[in-house]
Amino acid sequence: QIWVDSERFFVVGVATALLKMLSDYLACAAQLPALGPDIVQRLVELLRLFNSRSCQLVLGARAMQLAGLKTITAKHLALAAQTVSLLQAYVPHVQAHLRRVLPERQHLLLEGLDKVVGDLRTHREEVWGKLVSIMRERLDFHCRAVQDEPWNVPPPPEGAVGTYVKGVVKELQALHRVLSGTLDRRDVHRVVSQIAQMMGRRLVEVYSKLPFATDSSQCRLVADISYISQAFEGLDGGGHDGDLEPLRTFCRSLPSFRA
Repeated sequence: QIWVDSERFFVVGVATALLKMLSDYLACAAQLPALGPDIVQRLVELLRLFNSRSCQLVLGARAMQLAGLKTITAKHLALAAQTVSLLQAYVPHVQAHLRRVLPERQHLLLEGLDKVVGDLRTHREEVWGKLVSIMRERLDFHCRAVQDEPWNVPPPPEGAVGTYVKGVVKELQALHRVLSGTLDRRDVHRVVSQIAQMMGRRLVEVYSKLPFATDSSQCRLVADISYISQAFEGLDGGGHDGDLEPLRTFCRSLPSFRA
């Protein structure tokens, strides 16, 4: 664990080694300000290399070849996101230190570090997108069984929902446990929000192809959607009603039932 600005980060060992290298460069800049331009250039190159390589290893899945991993898991992605977030938080401190020790005429060189922060932000968003993609794949897997549900049979006892919905929610809760054990709470909420938006859009596509012919089918649909909504509300303090609005809108659009 590493703390920056009262924020805790769970990171891999290589991140600690990188911070030590950055610290050594900053110490050198303090002792030898004349080398400022060269030091800033090397800092930018080092951070870009780390960002690029970590992206290749995790998002590009090259770690499967180089480290013998069977797959890139959600845990790997979460740790990658945390490491990138750590660097995003740390680089401004690097810039502040260099502004103090370098001549003012060299401060323009620090703009290169601003670009690095932008690259890190993009990398983190791509990792989040991959997490959403993983859940999209699991959702599609479970939705193969949607057609097999007895939609037009009288609804089951209160509280019963479709088998596919139970599978989706189980996968969602498992992913959330991984994320909440690694990511910052705000980041978990952002990722879960993106997942909710994706699921809302995707399920509308799936439901649109179903033969809703009776009130029974629509009651079943509402029960399934309520189950999904309750699952999201129980994950990270809720706040995902707006993300799932496409599902509720779809229910209200059905001809013989009003949610």
